[in-house]
Amino acid sequence: MGDKMSKHFRRKKKIKYKKIFYLLIFIMIMYSITKFILSFNITTLIIHKSFNNSIVDSLSNKLSGNFNNPVKLVNQELNNYKIEKEEAVNNIKSFDYVKNDDVLVYIYNSHQGEKYAYNYLEDYNIIPDVKMVAHMIEDNLDKIGIKVVVEDADILGYMKEKGYNHGQSYIASRIYLEDAIKKYPKAILYIDLHRDAATHSVTYTEIEGKGCAKILFVIGLENDNWKENLDTTTKINNIINTKYPGLSRGIMKKEGPGVNGVYNQDVDSNVILLEVGGNENNIEELINTSNLISNVIGEYINEKKEK
Repeated sequence: MGDKMSKHFRRKKKIKYKKIFYLLIFIMIMYSITKFILSFNITTLIIHKSFNNSIVDSLSNKLSGNFNNPVKLVNQELNNYKIEKEEAVNNIKSFDYVKNDDVLVYIYNSHQGEKYAYNYLEDYNIIPDVKMVAHMIEDNLDKIGIKVVVEDADILGYMKEKGYNHGQSYIASRIYLEDAIKKYPKAILYIDLHRDAATHSVTYTEIEGKGCAKILFVIGLENDNWKENLDTTTKINNIINTKYPGLSRGIMKKEGPGVNGVYNQDVDSNVILLEVGGNENNIEELINTSNLISNVIGEYINEKKEK
């Protein structure tokens, strides 16, 4: 009798250890899978609604379930994850191309390295640059329903890879601009956003009691589109002068030795070069100007849509 009880006890103990062993295996597999999943760009995948449950969530929901065959459970969920991931990626690709027709403004920076004063931000080791201003404008226009795409490709890195100098930056940015014109065929404006190197006294003004960075338009006269480019720029500049007198420094026309003279404006008549402030303007002035120029661009876009 005692021997039977002893065997029964050992059998229960063995089953208990077996479950603990399976549980430990399951935890180890969960940890490995979590690391595997985090190695993917999940942020991109969750943009699309079809990818609404990750494998981690699915497995977590089953933690209270049957652990008798955790390996089978993990393999099954991993297979489901792979299928969902593949479907999500395919859907995202389709989503990108379907939504391209909604893009009305494309902003890029031929001189991505142009920076501003770092007043107020030096404690955070952040120096505002032209790309930051481009995203400010993007956010503002997005709030009023105008879809904007800011070029986030590393143009400086591309120039370094090709051995281009600063003067060849428009050769590099042209590649991205031409691609954008094909990708966003209904865009109304293609804005090459820069910053000037003029002093603060030249690039600063006050609009409605707030300090702002003045803006300046540049037109290259050495291309066949210059009259169309000038017409587009003049219309936008007129809106600025009407709504916010003093914000614009006007339209600078460039040609001859020592200047580019084209600025990729030969690619499309709706390509404009906009300089926002100078290297001495600070983040507060840039924010104020980005709000104002967004209102102007928004008004121009809406007028064009109505025609």
